Amino acid sequence: MDYIIRKRTKEDVNEFLTWTYDGLYSFYDNNVQQEKMDAFKHSIDSGLAFSVIDEANELVGNCEFFNVGDDGEVVIGFGVQMKPSLTGKGYGAVFVESIISQGRALLEFNHLELIVVDFNIRARKVYEKIGFIKIGEIENEIRGNIYNFIIMAKDWE
Repeated sequence: MDYIIRKRTKEDVNEFLTWTYDGLYSFYDNNVQQEKMDAFKHSIDSGLAFSVIDEANELVGNCEFFNVGDDGEVVIGFGVQMKPSLTGKGYGAVFVESIISQGRALLEFNHLELIVVDFNIRARKVYEKIGFIKIGEIENEIRGNIYNFIIMAKDWE
């Protein structure tokens, strides 16, 4: 299956805000945290936030690239979300690799970082499968709870 990133639209964001996940993955629900909803709404005009479609032009995900560097250093970070009905079916590696490949063509990076909540073993396995390695950990408070996140990175020559 081919996945294509394209400019995000208001209609895409409205659909993203309906996405909810089962079980422990409800952590990623888009309609729970006001900051997350506002970020989606403000991302429409961003040149670094994209919608992901499949070859049938169906909306299947979203992604965003951003600078996570300190003191003027540019370090590209990456966030990705797959439509709930598609998760856990073995599409993850191709989905993420397609997005990263297109992001590299647009942004010309040779180093990419991401964070993933430590309990999301499924996502961590996808990232490891495509060559990301753990480089650290951080804690973050979300909705009144403290979560541990794994920082992962990948380099290209």
